[in-house]
Amino acid sequence: MTLVAQRWLRFLALTGVLVTTAYLLSYFVTRRAPSRPPDVARRDLPPDIEVVSNDFQYLHKEGDITRLILQAKRDTAFVNGRHKLEGVELQTFDAQGQPTGKLTAETCDYDPTARTSDFRGNVVLTTTQGLTVKTESIRYDREAEAATTSDPVQFVRGHVSGEASGAQFDGKADRLVLEKDVRTTVAPEKSTQPATVITAGRAEYLAREKRLVLGQGARVAQRGDALAAQTMIAQLDDTQRLRRVEAQTAATLQSAEKGFVLTAQALTFEFDPLGGLTQAVGTGQPVLRQQTDAERREVTGERLEASFTRGVSASEITRAQATGNARLHIEPISATAGRTPEQKRLQSDTLRVTFAPGGQVMQNAEADGSAVLTVTPLAPTPRSERKILRAPRLTADFYPDGRVQTCTATGGVEMRAEPALDNPLRIPRRTTSERAEATFDAAQGELVRIVQTGQVAFEEGPRQARAEQATFLRAQEVIELRGREKRPVVWDETLRAEARELDLSTAARSHVARGDVRTTYYEARQTGNTGMFGQPTAPVFITAQEAHVEPQRAVFTGEARCWQGDSFVRGDRLELFKADRRLTATGHVSTAFYRLARPASPKAASTPEDAPVFGTAQTFTYSDVERRARYTRDVRLTQGDATLTAGEVEIELAARENRLERMTATNQVVIVQPGRRVTGDLARYTAADDRYVVVGNLARVEDVERGVSVAPEISFVKSEGSVRASGGAKGQRIRTTYQPKP
Repeated sequence: MTLVAQRWLRFLALTGVLVTTAYLLSYFVTRRAPSRPPDVARRDLPPDIEVVSNDFQYLHKEGDITRLILQAKRDTAFVNGRHKLEGVELQTFDAQGQPTGKLTAETCDYDPTARTSDFRGNVVLTTTQGLTVKTESIRYDREAEAATTSDPVQFVRGHVSGEASGAQFDGKADRLVLEKDVRTTVAPEKSTQPATVITAGRAEYLAREKRLVLGQGARVAQRGDALAAQTMIAQLDDTQRLRRVEAQTAATLQSAEKGFVLTAQALTFEFDPLGGLTQAVGTGQPVLRQQTDAERREVTGERLEASFTRGVSASEITRAQATGNARLHIEPISATAGRTPEQKRLQSDTLRVTFAPGGQVMQNAEADGSAVLTVTPLAPTPRSERKILRAPRLTADFYPDGRVQTCTATGGVEMRAEPALDNPLRIPRRTTSERAEATFDAAQGELVRIVQTGQVAFEEGPRQARAEQATFLRAQEVIELRGREKRPVVWDETLRAEARELDLSTAARSHVARGDVRTTYYEARQTGNTGMFGQPTAPVFITAQEAHVEPQRAVFTGEARCWQGDSFVRGDRLELFKADRRLTATGHVSTAFYRLARPASPKAASTPEDAPVFGTAQTFTYSDVERRARYTRDVRLTQGDATLTAGEVEIELAARENRLERMTATNQVVIVQPGRRVTGDLARYTAADDRYVVVGNLARVEDVERGVSVAPEISFVKSEGSVRASGGAKGQRIRTTYQPKP
């Protein structure tokens, strides 16, 4: 509101003048009729006229004090006692004899026996306070002590001017009524300032109650600022200054300069002793609206209270409080291309909003009691989410332009994220904590991140997590879990993982773990039996420095180790492909398999069937679908006292058992047993007969007892001492050198 105090003070000055007008009329017509001057003779007059006098003057005194002077250019006295005064001028004085006002009219009809008297023709009232009132007629009722006119009324006092159609004054009740089409204009003190216009269908002033009622659509407007309602009731103090206004039915307080609108079924305004607006209280669906170039903002509640202070050029709103289903709703007007605009709703039992100096933008908001912040995309996509933050208390801070900057929740927080559209791939999630802070983008007002601290508990379908701190990053669609005293942990129906840092993807059920990562798959078959460990229902453990885990794929790097019981696979990098049922290890690979069985054979008594197989290589791959494992580059396998080295080794398992059936080694194959060394280009081992077949150009066997044999093909039973050399398919020559015994 612009210059609220001045508007109302000037308007009340106007109504006070109208009361003075009625008083002057009352004072005159309640005096007895003027007597006929004795020197006026009856001349040729109509029968109904008793006498006609010119330059009539009547003086009324109370003691030595003159209280009234009545003058008329002509007085016609009728036989029936009625008088008609023409060219009337009435002057009134106060108890000290000082002038108070003057009334002029073209005529005045007065009948001592009649109840009413009429002033007609260019009726003009002026007062020493500077008031001028003009109308065409006034009728005065002596018994009712009431003056009325149905003609247009115009009035001017200093910067105040106005008009109305019809007026009534009740002297007994000290009540003034302007009947309809009331319009008052308050000119500015300076020409550069805007004028104030007050309009109403009807205006009523009750002097004893010091109450002013504007009805039938009242409005006080200056420039774009306006106070409007069907009815306004103003309460004045003893000095006739405005103290309280009740605006009822469709009440509105609007300020174009400050960019806000306050509406309600009823608005009550309070003013300071100087007439400045201090408070406005709205009931009956109250709404405080404020709009900038970028956003629309609304504060609603069952009851809404706004506080104001004096500004340089206008009253400034400083604070608003809504109670009972209180809400702050913020909606963007426009958005940059490629950005997703969001609407924000803050609701609670009680909501307090503080405005920045100047009253044009919000500075902060406090929501107490069942507080909820809801962030909803205006144009949702299948990937969009609605965020809901609940807490006993929420506080929001705003950027200088009025956009929300942060929202802090305390006292036990729940954050929910729900798909904005039906999308079976997006699972609702819930996170609880002791405290949370949501941060919004300065340019578009979009939610950027949510940081939750203190006993964080995360739920997303079967996936759950615990941490000391959780940070949701919208751009990355990630929740970062951190902890100083306790390491964050995540688990679901298949695995459990913990690390110094855990990042959970909100777009898919995947996570990234860093720093001393420890992962447990509850059963080997939940990895797709990728480990060649032989116990599908036993757990599988994995450690690494970093892990990228997805529902169907997991990558572990940095001293990665996967094991079940005593069996393990270790390397710089481990990859598990659950859908393909495949495991790959690369970089400094080492393995140990304790349950890799061979068929029972009496000849294999020197090597137990379940003797562990140790291996090293640069890469290792196992496919449970193919039931095949492959070592490549710098391969070395050891079982018992036997060692095999080669460039590549492939192991085939039985279809339904973790049992070795065949093994093929290629590229510089070397087999070493106690007292025997065999080399070749390729070696095949069949577990059914415990036999190796080594071929090459040429294969070579060195035996401490039987000497050295070189041939295209050499075969031997691993557990026996005999060696068979042959010429191969082409029947090539065999060369054997026997080492004589000493």
